[in-house]
Amino acid sequence: MDRKEKLFGYLFLLPAVLIFIFVAVIPLVQVFIFSLFDIQLNNPTKSEVSLSYKIDVENYANTLFTASSIIDGINLEALNDSQKKTIARIKSLLPVMEKSIFNTKTRIDRLNRVNDLLNNFQPVDSKLKYLPVSAKEINQYNAYVNKIINLTNSLPNTQEMNDLKQALLAFDQVIVKPNFVGLQNYSYYLKDSRLLSAVKNTLLFTVVTVFFELVFGLMLAVVMHKVANLKNVFKSIVLLPWAIPTVISALMWKFMYDGQVGILAKFFADIGLIKSPADLLSSTTNAMIAAMTADIWKTTPYIAILLVAGLQTIPESLYEAAKVDGANAVYQFFRITLPMLKPTILVALLFRTLDAFRVFDLIYVLTGGGPANSTETVSIYTYKTLFNQLDFGRGSTLAVLIFIMVTIISFIYIKILGAEVFSHQKR
Repeated sequence: MDRKEKLFGYLFLLPAVLIFIFVAVIPLVQVFIFSLFDIQLNNPTKSEVSLSYKIDVENYANTLFTASSIIDGINLEALNDSQKKTIARIKSLLPVMEKSIFNTKTRIDRLNRVNDLLNNFQPVDSKLKYLPVSAKEINQYNAYVNKIINLTNSLPNTQEMNDLKQALLAFDQVIVKPNFVGLQNYSYYLKDSRLLSAVKNTLLFTVVTVFFELVFGLMLAVVMHKVANLKNVFKSIVLLPWAIPTVISALMWKFMYDGQVGILAKFFADIGLIKSPADLLSSTTNAMIAAMTADIWKTTPYIAILLVAGLQTIPESLYEAAKVDGANAVYQFFRITLPMLKPTILVALLFRTLDAFRVFDLIYVLTGGGPANSTETVSIYTYKTLFNQLDFGRGSTLAVLIFIMVTIISFIYIKILGAEVFSHQKR
């Protein structure tokens, strides 16, 4: 092969490589970067990546307006001389505190522009909203904030003064601190009992479902392969569960498991498998078994179809020769079918294991990870951290940990289970 042919080969591969980089590599790198920060979307001071101190100018302007309005509206006649001096002292410290940050013409102009936008009910652009400041300036600012807050301790405990105290406390919330935490998120999850429980649930779900799906899928594949007259009929029937979207399938099983109207729940209660229909999804053990059953029913056809394709590659001459030598069906299965199916079984197991380990939608619809987190998988834990708690930093950490676990599983399959297959192909 000359250089020109190699070049054409690389050019044909280039689109696939670029798609892989943009779809897989870049998002993974971005998620890893997020995992190194304490990003919390429900906390304005930690809602984005920050490597330095910043002031939320919009929040500062709103806080200053609120505090100043409350101070101007205070009924000074109801206060004694000492309390009046305290209010005056607080009012005089606010401009001094402001100058510790807005100490240049550029910064003052930015604050004025933000105030103009807020007064006109217009949105503030993020480039205008956040003002980078030094640690020294933050220390000066905090010193004034603490001094002002300490002054409020001598004020009377009235609703008006409590509102003022809350408004002044908000000055501390306008600081956007550096939220780089390095590997602290990973260290946290190494000690997290909930993650350990989620990993155990995921591994249990994966091992049990993949085992039964392989056994039942192999049985179905052999039947579909041997019964030629009914092959197309069997394929159509077997593929029905796999063709149903997972969410629809999960809802269907949830209705059948329902403690009040579920037909399966009532049937299991009638034959004594469960105490009452409500126990099917409310019991920690029964809920996991119910989720496994639904997954086995849905995904067994996937294994069966893959194995049928593998069976079709086995030459019929091998079976004919075995019959001539007097081999029965059981001997043919273990000596011919299974060895020849090893590559297909490896691929089916690898794909199915990775899919089962990342299970989310089926269990989320059925149980939501309950009861008492007994069916919570790593993917569901990640979802709850990201979207329920809005903890983007730790949620990204969990996503990276899932990637590492999936990589380890793939490595084990290829290196251990696939070693004999690949070495046989080389020979």
